Amino acid sequence: MRLRFFTLLMMFGFQAAMAGTTGKIAGHVQDKSSGEPLVGVNIYLENTVLGATTDVNGDYVILNIPPGKYTVIAQYIGYHEVRMEGVQISIDRTTTLDFDLSEETMELESAIVVQAQRDLIQKDLTSSKAVVSSEQIESLPVVEMSDVLQLQPGVSRGANGEFHIRGGRSSEIAYQVNGVSISDAYDGSQAVDIDNNSIQEIEVISGTFPAEYGNAMSGVVNAVTKEGSQTFEGNMQVFTGDYLSNFTDYFFNIDNFNPVQDYSLRGSLSGPIARNLTFFLTTRYNYTDGYLYGTRKFSVTGDTLVARRPDGTFENGAIVPMNWSKNWTGQGKLTFTPTGTLKLTSEFLFSRRNFQDYDHNLKYAPD
Repeated sequence: MRLRFFTLLMMFGFQAAMAGTTGKIAGHVQDKSSGEPLVGVNIYLENTVLGATTDVNGDYVILNIPPGKYTVIAQYIGYHEVRMEGVQISIDRTTTLDFDLSEETMELESAIVVQAQRDLIQKDLTSSKAVVSSEQIESLPVVEMSDVLQLQPGVSRGANGEFHIRGGRSSEIAYQVNGVSISDAYDGSQAVDIDNNSIQEIEVISGTFPAEYGNAMSGVVNAVTKEGSQTFEGNMQVFTGDYLSNFTDYFFNIDNFNPVQDYSLRGSLSGPIARNLTFFLTTRYNYTDGYLYGTRKFSVTGDTLVARRPDGTFENGAIVPMNWSKNWTGQGKLTFTPTGTLKLTSEFLFSRRNFQDYDHNLKYAPD
């Protein structure tokens, strides 16, 4: 049986209106020597338009921050600048950053650099969740979002490839990308394949879901895709390989190794288009012959095997893959940030898959 799936998803929206796609920073700024709160301190994220100013109590909040790592800078007249590097922002989480500013002296003129430490305990975490960043994904031997999901605690994968969270049905999981549902309306599965190269962060919630999530019984999978960078960046990756075994009694032709039998091509490009306008593009093509083969000995006409040679065979005896698959995915995203509090995004996701399931009854008539 040969099946073909084609999915195209277009998403437009205001970033502020989407649930579960950004994080925030909150904290307190005070004089290091006296402990008095400082009013009007500028707190901003380097190379972004995001920032805030402390109030009369020395407190500040920065909202709608895309997930990722940032350098946060605190500046105040008469005080040394403090740079907090490696600040990790995750979706649906508040990162607390407190600053102690020292008064400027003639002996010390450079900025104070501090390496951020991630809290061991998330005080605002009210649900069971696992968060995987793009840096962690790059270090894992995975290709698609589904490969990342099966590595998370509480997630298992059935014989047919379906996912279960904490023993629930596969149809009880809500899949979202940038706050937009990508769950299949028919069976509740993930309707669009997402390449790992386009993911900024994945959040897997397995209990006590926040109020913004609905249509989920056992779990929520929420992915946030990457945005364009302020400088032009790109990459290209090629993967090749094959299945190999000496158990030829069970897997016909599995001992015939071809290093380019299975291959994957992947590339991405991002950068600025105009002031406060960036783009991100990525695509991946994957082909595999699988590991189950047949021999072209007969031809099938309707339900009848037709033999036309003296030896009873019809075809040329060629070895044919019988569980092959071809996958093509793509994603594009435009991000426009006219102000520090307003963000407009336009995004499309593309997924196409052709494949054939193995049928042992057709081993000698694979076509």
